[in-house]
Amino acid sequence: MRDTATRKTDVLAALQKQGDYWLGTADATGRPHLIACSAWWDGSSLVITTRGASATAHNLTDNPRVKLAGGDPSDALVIDADVIYSGAAKDSGELAEGFKSAMGWDPRDMDGWMLFQLRPTRIQAFRGYDEIENRDVMVRSRWLV
Repeated sequence: MRDTATRKTDVLAALQKQGDYWLGTADATGRPHLIACSAWWDGSSLVITTRGASATAHNLTDNPRVKLAGGDPSDALVIDADVIYSGAAKDSGELAEGFKSAMGWDPRDMDGWMLFQLRPTRIQAFRGYDEIENRDVMVRSRWLV
């Protein structure tokens, strides 16, 4: 089993790969919605993009709490986060440029796309059921080590 410091190192390595995640949002009534998305880790937050007219964009505006999951059950990463910025991709300057550089495509080239910056509040990392205990590496937006 990995200790918390090793898990944090592994989490940061996974985040820096600029990967793909499952993004869970909920509307104002709590009805869940799930999509696949790409996310750019800027060193302290995740930046995602989606169509402004989508259910996901509406949910992120109405209910700024989200959950992202990456990996698979043998090496999982689960992130609770809050939306700290939302805006049209074409008006998002440095965030849009950073996303483009990291992900290899530019949401500003797509009509009506928005960027959302997500601040992690809790991050869990575990490899299988043996690492379910002590899986938190971040709580209340603070790294545990």
